[in-house]
Formats: sequence, structure tokens, C-alpha cells
Amino acid sequence: MDKIILLPLIISAAMLISKEPRDVFILVFLPSLTLLPTYFDVEVVSGTPELYFWSAALIPILIAWVLKSFEGYSLHWMDLVILGYLLSIFYGQWANSDYKQSQKLFFNNLMTILFPYLLVRAFCEDHDTLIRMIRMMTFLAAFIAVFMAMEFRMFTNYFDEILRRMWPGYVMWDIGMVLHRWGFKRAFGPFSHPIAAGYFFSLISPLAIWCYFQEHYHKKNIGRLVVALNVLGLIVALSRAPMMGFFMGLVIIYYGWSQNKAAIMSIVLLVATVVLMMAVPKFIEYASVTRATAATEDQRNVAYRKEMWEAYTEVVLERPYLGWGRFSVPAVKGMKSIDSEYLGVALASGLPALGFYLVFLFGMLFRLMRFAGRAAHDDPWGRLAWCLIAGWVSAIFSLATVYSGAQTVQYLYMLGAVGQVLILTPQLQRSFFGTKALSPELADHQFHFIRVI
Repeated sequence: MDKIILLPLIISAAMLISKEPRDVFILVFLPSLTLLPTYFDVEVVSGTPELYFWSAALIPILIAWVLKSFEGYSLHWMDLVILGYLLSIFYGQWANSDYKQSQKLFFNNLMTILFPYLLVRAFCEDHDTLIRMIRMMTFLAAFIAVFMAMEFRMFTNYFDEILRRMWPGYVMWDIGMVLHRWGFKRAFGPFSHPIAAGYFFSLISPLAIWCYFQEHYHKKNIGRLVVALNVLGLIVALSRAPMMGFFMGLVIIYYGWSQNKAAIMSIVLLVATVVLMMAVPKFIEYASVTRATAATEDQRNVAYRKEMWEAYTEVVLERPYLGWGRFSVPAVKGMKSIDSEYLGVALASGLPALGFYLVFLFGMLFRLMRFAGRAAHDDPWGRLAWCLIAGWVSAIFSLATVYSGAQTVQYLYMLGAVGQVLILTPQLQRSFFGTKALSPELADHQFHFIRVI
């Protein structure tokens, strides 16, 4: 029964007969990636990398794009940063295990990270495709949120349990997983963990806000419902770092979309200063405990992360260049859970890999902020850039205290590709005369002349 994992491949290949790869990417790959858990896999041919629902859907699209001579793609230095990150992981794993295992990991990382990123960059230079793709992401997130709300209340994860019953072999978390907080079940839908679910919604919710205010939903009530469900998905995951990141993102969107940025920044800095003066001493007192002396579960989690950083920083420095490998990081003081993506990358693959990862994250953030800062406050693409920045800041913040897993990996790089499209694609770029932006129609003219009275 596990051969149903080939169904997205068959559907994808069949649709490519009559549709463009970009359409199949939106209609088949995105639903296969988002709605179906990524921990169901099958080794179709012995000795080859595992196949997942989402990778099965991606393979025919990727082949069709290659046969079209990589239509729409042009090389950029950020692509080399991502490739450098993947090669660092490959060499780190090879140094700590064997070539076969590192080769399989490299292939899976190409499918997970590089190829979705490249395809989005190539397909979304057409702004209609870009809008359709973003809208599909928000619809899929809203659909998932409905069932996550049911899981939050009734404990049944429909995305997991139906597939688990028909799967013939072992599945990760095979006994199911129930995590509680504040007396409620932390829902996670198809995302394998509540942290990954919250992180996903912190990335997508700002895009739903953009679609609503740019009237990309057919009716306003549909738009309101999609935005509300995206926020609901974030809430029922009960993951604190993504929720805090999302609220920071709302402040960023309000600032970016406003005409009075100077006044808003002054207020934000004043409020932040007062809050930090009051909160920092209390947090230091709150965190100055050990796991043994913590009074509550939340305080114990804070103590765990503090001890984790102190202990594992020394472990990183023992093998700073190639790390310990993905499966051979030593457990220190019984702390098997590495609750930080940055620390996890450094431990598994070394500081060079972490460097490439940080260049991607902060390089994209800087370039998006520069692009958004040059656009008019009501420019639709500038507003999209601010929403991407909101999700990006949330990601950078969340990854310090959570891991990047499940579908969030693909989505992070796909949204990075959307940012690249905004910055690099001529059809979407704005031309400026003084401080006034040209309309898209004028910007598309060959010589960009404008009459001024």
C-alpha cells in the first residue's frame, strides 16, 4: 500500500501533457508538499534515495523544466550560497560516515532545498504565476488550519492517522505523538511537530494578509476567512517562538505599509526600550535556574535551552570545520533534543555550513529591506516585500529556539525565491523618477522615458 506514494508522480506526469510545468507545480506539487506528511517515505528501488509524496510530484516537473532548457532561470550569486551550504553538509557527512550515506543526503537536500528554490525563481518571473502560487499557499494553509482546530479539540490528526493505518511498515513517531500546553493538545496537522506547524503559519499568514489587501481573493469574505484561518493555525499549534515572531511581523507590516514611518519607528523604539528595561531583569531572574530547580515546565524549557547552548558550544568547537555528521552528534548531559536550527547545523555540518546558512538568511533579509525601502508605501510589490520580511524575521527569530523540519524547509527556500523574483525580475521591478515610482505599464517601456510637466 505504500506504493500510493507514486500517485503524485503519475498525476504530475499526466497533467504535464496538457499543462505548463509552472501550472503543475502549483496544482500538484504544492498540495502534495503541504497536505501530506513528509515522514512517509518509500525506497522504491533498493539502494536509491527514499521517495516522498512531494518529491514524487516534483520529479516530472523538474524533468519537464530541464527539457525546456531551464526556461526563465538565470544564475545569481545567492544560488551559489545555497549550493555552498549543501556541499558543506555533503562533505561534513562524508567525513563522518561514508560516501553512500552522504550522497543520499546530498540528493535529498537538492530535492528539498535547491530544486524548489530554482523552480520558483524560474516560474514566478511571470507575475500572474507569482500571485497564483502565493494564493494557493494561503488556501492550503487555511484548509489545514480547519483540521488542526479539530485536532486541538478532539485530538485526532486526520493528516497522519489515515495514512498511518494503511502504511505497511514503520513510520517515524509510529505510536503517534501528543504534546500538551496550558491544558490543550498542541495541534500539528501534517507538519510532524507543533513547532514546525507554528513556524509554517508564521511564514504564510503575512502572505494571506497581502493577498487580502491587494484583493487577490475573489470575495472579501473569502479573504477574511483565509486570513483568520491562517492565524488560527498559528494559535492552535501553541508554539511560542513562532507566535512571537508573527506578532513582530505584524509590526513590520504596519511600519512598511505606512506613510509615517519615522513617527512609527519613534513609537516602536520608545515602547521597546521601556519593555526591555522592565522585562530583561525579570527574564534574567526567571532564567537563572537549572532544570532541577525550575518551578514550572516553561521555566524548565528555558533552563534546558540555556544549558544546551552552554554545553553544545564546546562540542561544536571540538570539530568546527566538518561537524559531527547528521547521525553522530554526541548527547551531552542527556540533552538529545537540539532546540536551535543554528546550533544543529553547526553541530552536524560545521561552522562553514552555518556561515552559508546565515549568509542566505541575513543576505536575503538585507536585500528585501533595501528593495522594500525604495518602493512607495502603497506599491503592491513593495508591500509583498514587507510581508516577506515579516515572515523572514519571524523565521530568523524562531530558528534560534526551534528546529527547521518538515515542510518548513521547502517553504523557507521557496519564499526566499519569491524575494529573489521581486528583486531581480524586470517585469516586477519599479523604476524611479526622484521619489516617485513609475507604474508597471511605464516601467515595461523599452527606454523608460516619462513626461514631466
